[in-house]
Amino acid sequence: MARRPGRRRGIWAIALLVLGVALAAGPYAYMFGRFTPVKQFGEGMLPTVPVGEVLAMERNPGEVRHGDVITYDPADWGLDGPFIGRVVALGGDHISYAMGDRTLTLNGKPLDEPYVRDGDPGAGGVSFAVSVPQGRMFVLGDNRGNSADSRFHPETRAGTLPVSAVTGIDAGLDEAAPLVIALSLISLAGAGLLLTGLGLGIASLVARRRRPAEAQGPVWGTTQVDAP
Repeated sequence: MARRPGRRRGIWAIALLVLGVALAAGPYAYMFGRFTPVKQFGEGMLPTVPVGEVLAMERNPGEVRHGDVITYDPADWGLDGPFIGRVVALGGDHISYAMGDRTLTLNGKPLDEPYVRDGDPGAGGVSFAVSVPQGRMFVLGDNRGNSADSRFHPETRAGTLPVSAVTGIDAGLDEAAPLVIALSLISLAGAGLLLTGLGLGIASLVARRRRPAEAQGPVWGTTQVDAP
C-alpha cells in the first residue's frame, strides 16, 4: 500500500508539539507548585522587605535556619496570618536582649544583624531572655520599632512558635536566580519546538491536499477500435 503524502512530517509534527508543550508549560507548573507569592502589607520587615513588595516564598520548606526570612502562621498567638518575619533563634538556643545593649545575644555571643532598620535591634523597648524549646523558633521583624513578633507574646511558650508554623521560606536572589534562568531556557526551547512542530504540521497538511498526477498508460477494461 502506498504511503500517504506528508505522513512522516505529520508524525514528527505531533511528537514535537507534545514535547514542546511539556517543555514550555512544565517550568511554569513547577514554579507555581514550588513557590507561592506573598505580598507584604505591613512595615514590620523594613528595610529588607518594602511595603507592597511581593515575595516568592518556597512552599513546603525543608530545614529552617537562623536568619531565614519566612512566612508563618501566628495561630498560637491567636492571630490570623500569614506574617512575614525573620528566624533569630531555634530549638536549644538562648536569645536575650536588655535595654541599652547594642546587640541581641545568641547563646552568649553578640548577634550580628546588619539587616535591622536604623541599626537598632532593641527598638520597641522590650527586654527578653528566652530559652527556645526544641521544635520551636523565636521570630522577629527587621523593623524592631514596628513589628508584632515573638517579643510581644510571652504568654505563649515565651513567644516562640512551632517550626511547623512556617509556611514558606524566601530562597533569596542568589539561590533562586540560577533556577529561574534554567527554567526560562527550558521554556524557550519548548516554544521553539512548538513552532517547529507547527511548521511541520502545516507542511504535512499541504502535502496531503496535493492531488497526485494522473497515471499515463492504457486504461484496463476498455476496447480500442482502430479507424478504417
